[in-house]
Amino acid sequence: YADKTRRVAALAETIAVQIGLDAVEARRAAELGKADLQSRLVGEFPELQGIAGRYYAKAAGESDAVADAIDEAYQPRFAGDIIAIPKLGQVLAIAERLDTLAGGFAAGLKPTGNKDPFALRRNALGLARTLLEGGIELDLPTLIGMACDLVGPVGAGKEASFADRNELHAFVFDRLRGYFADKGFNEQQFDAVNAVPHESLPDFGRRLKAIAEFAKLPQSEALASANKRIGNILKKSGSEAMASVDPLLFQETAERGLWAALTQTETAVAPKLAA
Repeated sequence: YADKTRRVAALAETIAVQIGLDAVEARRAAELGKADLQSRLVGEFPELQGIAGRYYAKAAGESDAVADAIDEAYQPRFAGDIIAIPKLGQVLAIAERLDTLAGGFAAGLKPTGNKDPFALRRNALGLARTLLEGGIELDLPTLIGMACDLVGPVGAGKEASFADRNELHAFVFDRLRGYFADKGFNEQQFDAVNAVPHESLPDFGRRLKAIAEFAKLPQSEALASANKRIGNILKKSGSEAMASVDPLLFQETAERGLWAALTQTETAVAPKLAA
């Protein structure tokens, strides 16, 4: 637990700086986050972990923000529970779950079938929900990389692997697939957004909502079909598409008209694509 506390404190401090919070407060909350586990109270009543820590911290003179974050780090505690509301609590919740997941995967404890003795699935969903619902604009692969670096290799001769990081990232997104399905988004919409780069989980959520709104438009099916057909034509052409066009080579009036229409449309669409 001393090792875990040091890792979580380092993560919390880094995350706090990146989102504009007090790094000293974040580190302090993380350093005290597991202290209540040594008490007889939590030993007798494990469900009071975090709750007891909040009371102990306040009694010891810690700030309300630090004391509350010790408790909020456990949110969401169960399916349907809300995430931590204050940002400091969210930072600690993210740091805790990142470390648990990185350590679990490094030790080869990835869940199999219905068995998940270390609740890694619940931790993954809690991590994703806190980033998403908390509107925290951080890159998930970068966060996972930080956590894996802090855990380091586990076991004799085992080397930290980028494949493990990719596997952990995919594991978190598998939990998100079910989360968004419960909110009415289908697999095709999820896969469409997952196929292109995104900046953060809130960004992913915004793109998914945009895709769902697009799908409601009467033109959406025709546009999707046209896009698919263009892709198939290019694929079957047997050669790379030209990177540029030389209008001086046009011979037909229709070619010139098509090029003018395309150029005009591209000018109008470019700022919308950028946005």
